[in-house]
Amino acid sequence: MIQLCLVIIGVSSIHAVRLMQTSSFHLRVSPAGIGTRVVAVRGRDSLEMTHINGEYYLREIRPGQWQIRVIPAPPYSSVQWQMTVKPGTDADLGEIPLRKK
Repeated sequence: MIQLCLVIIGVSSIHAVRLMQTSSFHLRVSPAGIGTRVVAVRGRDSLEMTHINGEYYLREIRPGQWQIRVIPAPPYSSVQWQMTVKPGTDADLGEIPLRKK
């Protein structure tokens, strides 16, 4: 029984450390509701952000340098920029205004 408890504590500790090392961020796009895709790219990894109630989220990502791409429907222009994600943070990137072509 004691060994089982120690195993459970060990596994829980590993997951807690892993969660502390991951990060997340979210943003809003203006104007809303125009069929926008938001993609985060790091090296060869490309992740589409989840759209919920007007906000785009990306959870449990690895810290480091990321490129964010906002790909709206016409007649709006795409936007992209670089950002550094720090370990254990949840960054609010604010509202991203889109411009017409």
